[in-house]
Amino acid sequence: MEKKQSIAIEIALQTQVLKTCPIHRQIYFDDDADAASAFALAIELVRKQKPYVEEFHHDEHELMDLLSDTLSATPLCCPDCLGGLASLRERGGLVESVLEGR
Repeated sequence: MEKKQSIAIEIALQTQVLKTCPIHRQIYFDDDADAASAFALAIELVRKQKPYVEEFHHDEHELMDLLSDTLSATPLCCPDCLGGLASLRERGGLVESVLEGR
């Protein structure tokens, strides 16, 4: 299953539906991208029987299902960047509470 998952991720990255955070190298889903492009490429690769997707044995539905599951399980932003923002918010709240105590 790992190889098939890797193929689905690579298709989504190639179509820029999934992107990689340039800072943390974490994959995230680009909500502004058109996910249909990833599905169209997946179908085309299977129908043209490209060796790249031979793991799916000409079953475009299996690849489409895996691609759909992969996209829905991917976060909408880099988890590490999100963690950094939460940390900044916590510090901001601490600064506000200190300032309110004055």
